[in-house]
Amino acid sequence: MNSLELVSLLLDILLVVAAIVAYLARPRIGGELAKGLRMLMAGVMVLGFAHLVETGMFVLLNEDRQMNEVIHRLLIGAGFVFVIWGFYIMRRAFEG
Repeated sequence: MNSLELVSLLLDILLVVAAIVAYLARPRIGGELAKGLRMLMAGVMVLGFAHLVETGMFVLLNEDRQMNEVIHRLLIGAGFVFVIWGFYIMRRAFEG
């Protein structure tokens, strides 16, 4: 593993840790707002995890570049689905 791969891996780990810290630091609210915020934070964690998986597949598995990029984009898409779903739940809570 060269120095740039190591830096990339460390930054990806930092993203996952930051997502976990953000989840733990979220405001303690109740009801539908809490459900939406939890869903949104799950999406943030998936986004961080997607980068860690991408780096891991490049560095550790020497995976095919195109396959790695497709998997990365699928995980990012899933993360954004969670984020949008969380915002939708929160918006419903404000409107209802």
